[in-house]
Amino acid sequence: MLVALTEQQQLFQLNRSTPQEQLQALKKTAQFYCPQCKALLILKIGQIKIPHFAHVKKSDCDALFSEGESYAHLLGKQHLQELFQQLQLQPVLEPYLPAIQQRPDLLITKGTQKYAIEFQCSRLSPQKYQKRTEGYKDIQIMPMWIIQTPNEQFKSRGLTKLSINHTNAQYIQMYKNQKYLLSYDVHSRTFYYISNLLPIHGQQYFGYIQSIPLMKQLFPFFVPKKITENQFKGMLTRFLAYRFQYLHARLLLSRRGVNDTLLRAIYELKLTVSKLPNFIGIPLSNNEQSDIFCVEWQLQLFYFMERHQLTPQTFHLKAIPYFLEWSKMLENDDLLRAVTQYLMVLRKLEIETIHGEVPSEQLFSVLYEELFAIPA
Repeated sequence: MLVALTEQQQLFQLNRSTPQEQLQALKKTAQFYCPQCKALLILKIGQIKIPHFAHVKKSDCDALFSEGESYAHLLGKQHLQELFQQLQLQPVLEPYLPAIQQRPDLLITKGTQKYAIEFQCSRLSPQKYQKRTEGYKDIQIMPMWIIQTPNEQFKSRGLTKLSINHTNAQYIQMYKNQKYLLSYDVHSRTFYYISNLLPIHGQQYFGYIQSIPLMKQLFPFFVPKKITENQFKGMLTRFLAYRFQYLHARLLLSRRGVNDTLLRAIYELKLTVSKLPNFIGIPLSNNEQSDIFCVEWQLQLFYFMERHQLTPQTFHLKAIPYFLEWSKMLENDDLLRAVTQYLMVLRKLEIETIHGEVPSEQLFSVLYEELFAIPA
């Protein structure tokens, strides 16, 4: 932590510009206390890590505020404070909020609205993330999460295929049907936006990456625009190439033959791996972090409909759990939403059977509208 109480009960903040001699003198002559639990703190001054405070002994306070902060976290908080000072947003570093027993990295004010800024550099469980987010909202503070830029892949430019793990996926933001992830790299002092996110399979996504230098950032933060039709064509082309590779690898590597659920569905529907209808294996915004590639469950859905003499038009949405149980796929909210979205797309395309045909232009138009349309 970078803020502590003095013996006079005054808040004291460590600053990057404070000379080493002054810090060493403070360490020898002054005592500091935790603003939260009032326990004694130690001033740590190293040659590598940024000077910071830490509890002398473990306490319950540790569960509410991260100890052992990384260099990136300490430096990132100071960078963000400098940005918000430049923007005249009255940043308060590490304020303790007793009503919810939480302590954001920074608290800023714009107009009448307060914002809790969290620069997340360590793994945070979904339960803790949800609790902290709801805590801020309970006291009318808007939470804003910024992750540490994970790796060099996230610093690319333009259309990129990248992996977003479950921990970072929970920080994906939504604005007018636009999914994006905001990250900050302390080494280059740069924000990286991964926008127009399109789930592929598991933790794999396509997205467009843009960058903004720290001191050119504004507040509220920049929100990326939706991709153009030409950009989406490039994204869709790469997605279909992934689908082709997936299917052929499955065909070559599967040792189960027609007992393989995917190959069995293709066989029963009188299709071939190389000539699937263009509306099978299409990307969907709700098919996130799924271990089942969309081409597999979409084929299974048509196989289920054929076995039960249904069409996309007559398939009742309440029957989706029965389909998942029949196909031995584990039911979860993401998959339920994905199947629902897929049926809606098929209805827009007026598909009646697996052997129907859809012009490529019509499929492209429906997918672009479904995935990236900005709601009225």
